Amino acid sequence: MIFNIGIDIEEVSRFKRIDKKLLEKFLTKDEIKNLKNKNAEHIAGLFCAKEAVIKACNPTEEIDFTKIQILHNKDSSPYALLKSKKIKGKDLKISISHSKNYAVAAAILVRR
Repeated sequence: MIFNIGIDIEEVSRFKRIDKKLLEKFLTKDEIKNLKNKNAEHIAGLFCAKEAVIKACNPTEEIDFTKIQILHNKDSSPYALLKSKKIKGKDLKISISHSKNYAVAAAILVRR
């Protein structure tokens, strides 16, 4: 079994004045559409989650932001959908947390 771990932390203040053009560089169209009030903490959390996924997947496959979509289950727990030939979403677990000043996310890739 192979474990790869990725983690990222960002200052929320970096995401307070963000325009749609910049959002399009790291969020999918669906993610942008689902942003209710462009809450900086939420946007920072999405960015961190994608960075963590990229870091966890990097030894196996290079993945960029546009190939990752962060969604939430009914219980609000996050999960990632990947456009990947080598990695299945079920092999990837993510966690996102944020406060007023920081957002952090971790991703663990488990391959059998």
